Amino acid sequence: MAEETDNDAILTDEEIEALVEHAEDGGFDDGEFRIHDFSAGESLTISKWVELDALHRNHAEALEKALAASFDLDMSVEARPSSYAIARDLLTSFPQRLCLVSTDIGPFSDESHLLLTGDTLTFLVNHYFGGGSVAPPKLTSKVTPSEQRVGERVAREYLRTMAEIWVDRLPLSMGDLYVDVTPDRFALIPADTGFTVLTFEVSCGDHQSEFKLLVPFEALDAHSTAFKPKQKEVPSAPTDSLWEPQLRSSIPNVPVEVRGTLSSIDTTIRSLLAMKVGTLIPIEEPDAMTLALEQRVVAEGRYGAHDGYKAMQFTGFKEQKS
Repeated sequence: MAEETDNDAILTDEEIEALVEHAEDGGFDDGEFRIHDFSAGESLTISKWVELDALHRNHAEALEKALAASFDLDMSVEARPSSYAIARDLLTSFPQRLCLVSTDIGPFSDESHLLLTGDTLTFLVNHYFGGGSVAPPKLTSKVTPSEQRVGERVAREYLRTMAEIWVDRLPLSMGDLYVDVTPDRFALIPADTGFTVLTFEVSCGDHQSEFKLLVPFEALDAHSTAFKPKQKEVPSAPTDSLWEPQLRSSIPNVPVEVRGTLSSIDTTIRSLLAMKVGTLIPIEEPDAMTLALEQRVVAEGRYGAHDGYKAMQFTGFKEQKS
């Protein structure tokens, strides 16, 4: 049996490749081990920004008209669903030939980046200089100065139309443009920085490409209320705590008629018809009397005097029937 050293490979290259392919196919999701997507939380958050999708679609329509007018091209611009990605993954997915336009978009705190592919710019330059009838050349070098200038022109149209569409939801202020044909500036960003990726698919005849705007996720999340539907305020029904104290304070001021009855007599209609001014009706001094509120007896009491006045002393109150 051969002795193992620290320099011996534990797995062969073939075994490592097999494990990688197995992982990409989701082979580890066997119920005990699962592949976890650490960006699921941010992706779920973006999916709730329904108004952002509406802004993105409207921006696509406005940009399509702007590019058609600027380059005299019948181009189609379609919005794709927004997504989430970190700087490390974005950097590895950048095409070899690119034009990266970086700028500050207020009120976002950090720079945003518009990614234009070299193929897109080659197509636009070829058409702009009268080569629309022939296929654009396939270039492998960095984006040319002419392509770079066209990229800056596209970026200005992109940002102008974006500001016009977003103004009702979130007013934007565009800063100066930094146009680069390498990803060096983007490579300085911390690898785990999250971005919201706003993608447009651009097509014209046989040509198809994408515009991608990379906006810092945290910057958008700080203004997430602008991307959620506006809720109508429903007036709350008045509660007892609001109207009951007012009602209680007002009730004592309601005027009512209170009548005290000392006594009553029985007589005939004949005697009643014979009564005239000056007629005396003898009554005995009562032992008890009643107190009526709006024709309803509410209390009973004894008849007497107090401090030189005729008075009634309450002896009981009638119970109210519910």
